[in-house]
Amino acid sequence: MRRVVLDVDTGIDDALAILYAVASPALDLRAVTTVVGNVPADVAARSSLAVLARAGAHHVPVAVGATRTLAGAGPRPGPTDHGPDGLGGVLMPAGTDPSYDDPATVLRATADGGPVTLVGLAPLTNVAGTAAAATDLVLVGGELATEEPPEPNAGHDPVATARVLAGDRPTTLYVADVFQEVSVPPADVARVRSSGQPAASLAGELLAVRRAHLVGDAGALVLLTHPHLFHVEPRRMGQVGGHLTETDDGRLLDVVVGVDAPAVATAFVETLLLT
Repeated sequence: MRRVVLDVDTGIDDALAILYAVASPALDLRAVTTVVGNVPADVAARSSLAVLARAGAHHVPVAVGATRTLAGAGPRPGPTDHGPDGLGGVLMPAGTDPSYDDPATVLRATADGGPVTLVGLAPLTNVAGTAAAATDLVLVGGELATEEPPEPNAGHDPVATARVLAGDRPTTLYVADVFQEVSVPPADVARVRSSGQPAASLAGELLAVRRAHLVGDAGALVLLTHPHLFHVEPRRMGQVGGHLTETDDGRLLDVVVGVDAPAVATAFVETLLLT
């Protein structure tokens, strides 16, 4: 099993990623850390704990990380389909209280037990301070075809993004171009929602309110378990005008440039139904 720590700003698709990490027999979810982004970091932590409780994963610790970006920004402004609690209005029972351990301490403690992949599904504020303790990084962020505004994860904390790019850990980037391609067909949303299995049915509820039923951040977890469904190439990536995108003088990263979207959606659904 691949040991993973998720760094999240729990919106709907972060919650889907947590559920997938719990459900997959190929992944060992060791901890969740939260960061400011879609919602405040403490809101993300409580939502993450509620998702874990629904999935029966009470043993997974959740730690509140950065409450402001390195440049001092708070949550992203403006309405989103995530809603004020990050879960799109899906009603959830309260989870236990999160810890306020430093995310770097959490990751170092996990890494003491062996290799660990840090999966960053949010602005890179926490990742900038914790990457050195990870074996490798899988990050949702950046874009190949740049549009305004910049992709929100890398763009919300450009200072942290620059620090991560200056690091030396093996890094795979799951870019917005691929993020937008994987959606679950309505029939499968209904099938998961009506499964009667707590984690799967919650995923169905979340997908039902998710824009276009996009898997979103959770696709980066499917990448870890089903890499043959993705096309990965080395690309030089750097920051240009607020965008994390291809540049001639950027850092060479493994970048997901293509995906078998229907197969990834199927793998996501079938894994959830294992629980």
